[in-house]
Amino acid sequence: MVNLCHTKTLCFAVLGVSTVLFLNGCSISDSVGSISDSSGSIAKSSESISDSSTSSSKNDEKDKGTGDNTYENDVQDFTVTYLRTNSSLTNQNAFMEGISDVASQNGIVDWEANPKTYRAIGKGLRKAKISGTQYDLYKRKFTDGDVGKMSDIQEGYDR
Repeated sequence: MVNLCHTKTLCFAVLGVSTVLFLNGCSISDSVGSISDSSGSIAKSSESISDSSTSSSKNDEKDKGTGDNTYENDVQDFTVTYLRTNSSLTNQNAFMEGISDVASQNGIVDWEANPKTYRAIGKGLRKAKISGTQYDLYKRKFTDGDVGKMSDIQEGYDR
């Protein structure tokens, strides 16, 4: 009888250990699945960061002048359109807001400090056939008299 009792005990012990290992195995499996899910999320985040970096890099190229001239062309076109539809400077704020919108659409954040902005305005003034006293007035108004910005407008006008 002793052997039978000992065998039952051994069977229960093996069954208990097997149950514990099985349950722990499930927990480990769940953890591995969770880690795998996290890895997938990290990979997706990494792709998103890479896409953002590529987009930012393209915008940097525009700022540095290594990209195309889309921003300058858009500012020039806006300037011409504005001047043809507004014969006076009574609404200078509308002009500046329009330039700000064009800059934003092109990914330019600090457009007021970007010389391309003012060179493009100068090109727009020339294309709209603004000259003489009227040109000087617009140049001063659009730059608030800032000599450096006025020089950029002149450079764009002369190109």
